[in-house]
Amino acid sequence: MTHLLLKDFNDPFDNESGLPTPNPTINTSRVKNHPGVVSSLVNLTHDTYELTVKYEGVGFVDAHAGQYGTLKVDGVEKPRAYSFAKAPCLEKPNEVTFFIRLVEGGQMSNWLKQANRVGQKVVVGGPLGHFGLDKSDKTIVCIAGGSGMSAINAIVEQAANSQVRRDCFFFYGARSQDDLYLQSEMEAIKVKWPASHSFTFVPVLSEEDSNSDWQGARGLVTQYFKEHYLDSGQIDSNNMKAFFCGPPAMIDHGANILKSAGLAEENIYYDKFEDARSPAPVINNSKCTLCDECMLVKPVANCIVESSSISYQKDSISSLRQVTPGQTSGLYYNSLVINSDECIRCYACIDACPHDAISPDNDLIQKTLRKV
Repeated sequence: MTHLLLKDFNDPFDNESGLPTPNPTINTSRVKNHPGVVSSLVNLTHDTYELTVKYEGVGFVDAHAGQYGTLKVDGVEKPRAYSFAKAPCLEKPNEVTFFIRLVEGGQMSNWLKQANRVGQKVVVGGPLGHFGLDKSDKTIVCIAGGSGMSAINAIVEQAANSQVRRDCFFFYGARSQDDLYLQSEMEAIKVKWPASHSFTFVPVLSEEDSNSDWQGARGLVTQYFKEHYLDSGQIDSNNMKAFFCGPPAMIDHGANILKSAGLAEENIYYDKFEDARSPAPVINNSKCTLCDECMLVKPVANCIVESSSISYQKDSISSLRQVTPGQTSGLYYNSLVINSDECIRCYACIDACPHDAISPDNDLIQKTLRKV
């Protein structure tokens, strides 16, 4: 991944020139950041926490179930993106809940393990993303793995609360019984679901001891769904919408199963959980139209750079200069760049781009139409 040297990036106005210092609070971002505190921290399993933030100011009034936000804490360099774990309509005023799974060596995981974080000051941002329930009347098929429970839980909570009249199947993949949580909450959703339709929750364990007392489903969650529900005809691939949340490998496997069964790609929705090990997105400037949709959902200030000049080393960018009013050209057409060092891998820019110009699969060599 190319590492960019951002000239004058943290001090875009030259104070000696007499130009005014910009006011960082003036922006048109759709992402709102709120200071707050950790109001509750509950162990859901041996490695998963429910973390609730009580925040200040006017909150995520436009958020919908399936979206995500960012969490910034002292001692962790960058914000971290997490799905909202509850339907916004069911959260208490000025509160938002996340499910956080501990990851070996993860900065946020280490922060959680080091001390009791209740009362700790944090900054929560959002809402981000477009993942969520569609408005059709087709059967809802949800497949989640690990902490992917969060976004799907929010979606089915919202659907039950709104009395959505559609059948719903929720398949949840975990390793063992020790990794299961929210089972009583799933039963409550089943009771609340409209009587004219059904809600079915199916936990599937992939590594449960063969000698245990577990009588439920076993195997990979996507394969179990295929063999026991899709192949058997219990679920009709011609009358369903699929919603995946969790690890990329699980989602890719499940999507391939559904596409092979004839489900069109536009009927498959997903939220892949990326982390610092995932590749940063790259902008193909030959497709960019300067609509600024990506700029409006930046979770951190410096992740996407409006550059006025670019320096090259061989065939890759070695450094660039940010657009600076009064000092540089104000036009950044064909020179919009994602700084991989600042990117938090939330992929909000990919989701926002209407022209398919941003992807982690794009060439690492930045595509621009000019070299200045």
